[in-house]
Amino acid sequence: MNGIAIAAAAASLAAWAALVALGVRTRRAMLRLDDDPPARLPRVTAVVPCRDEAGGVEACVRSLLAQDLPGLRVVAVDDRSTDATGAILDRVAREDARLEVIHVARLPAGWLGKNHACAAGARRADGEWILFTDGDVVFEPDALRRALGVALGRGLGHVAVLPRFVAPGFAERAFVTAFAALLAPAVRIWELPRAGTRAYFGVGAFNLVRRADYEAAGGHARIAMEVLDDVKLGLLLRRTGVPQGVADSGGRVAVRWQHGLLPSVLGLVKNAFAAAEYRLGAAAAAAATGALLGAVPIAVLAAGPGAAARALAGAALAAAFAHHAAWARRLSRASGAEAILAPACTLLLGAVVLGSAAAARWRGAVVWRGTWYGLDEVRSGCLRAADLPAEGAAGWPAARPAPRPAAADPAARARVR
Repeated sequence: MNGIAIAAAAASLAAWAALVALGVRTRRAMLRLDDDPPARLPRVTAVVPCRDEAGGVEACVRSLLAQDLPGLRVVAVDDRSTDATGAILDRVAREDARLEVIHVARLPAGWLGKNHACAAGARRADGEWILFTDGDVVFEPDALRRALGVALGRGLGHVAVLPRFVAPGFAERAFVTAFAALLAPAVRIWELPRAGTRAYFGVGAFNLVRRADYEAAGGHARIAMEVLDDVKLGLLLRRTGVPQGVADSGGRVAVRWQHGLLPSVLGLVKNAFAAAEYRLGAAAAAAATGALLGAVPIAVLAAGPGAAARALAGAALAAAFAHHAAWARRLSRASGAEAILAPACTLLLGAVVLGSAAAARWRGAVVWRGTWYGLDEVRSGCLRAADLPAEGAAGWPAARPAPRPAAADPAARARVR
């Protein structure tokens, strides 16, 4: 029994130690919005898909309209809202001609609502760049200008900016931080500067894309039924040859993901199975990992089978607390005390993935923003990482290999599409 406890605690410690190391590497690889951008910047159109966002949409669009970026336009797409979202947007549009409002009364077949709204907004874009964001995000006046400066300065066609998470509740903040702390190292953003690596990323709060690259990749029509539209847009762009970077907003972009712990958990239940690309094996592996990271150290300490096992379990918990606290301070401007709930939140996240898979299979559908989508339909519309070979992934200009002959390029691009 003692040998089993030692092995389990050692495995948990090794996993947490790896996460700590990868977390440090991830935070160091993030770009910053601190540099002053060039004086002359291209025009940007911000596309804001909205459904039942009456509580926050006005603050969102007004913060976009307040950006210190000449030529900015905002296209807000009211996607079949049942609250006052459309009326609020129309009122703001009457006050500021830079805001255009599109009202979607009916969702066409073969589309998820948000994806269709993004595509509809992108068709109205006339800037050289498009910012895809959500209707509850709030921006500091210089956020978009500085992000555009990062893109231009490094030769990128897509910049995803991580927002600051606004989470007033202690448990809510701990859970949201745990989600980010486990996801961020898996993204491997330090690989983005090198061509041919498998890394990719996108975030719904801030996906800034060069419009020509977006259109050449096929836009949201390529991910029309993809539940993880923001992340899979990043996959689509990078694997079709668009240089990509990830930046920390430094608090210039902020969003409250969900209002409370329970809504945060349920919000993940609706899309966690999509993150596993609808594979039961992947969902089970995520749950097992959550148990290894969250339950094993506590169980070993509680059982007390021997000094060696307890020491390993204690070291695993110390690594968990350090990892969680670092991300809490980075993403939520929190004290890091939320780390005390790291094991419980990690275990809960694993259970969420299994719950998401069970709910989708029981319903035979995925429920997204009040609309039911058949499981077979969203599964067939899932853009899997394996669908687009990593050799098509672009690096940053300074890290790219020597260009191939022009005659070879069309065939290569055709293969990755």
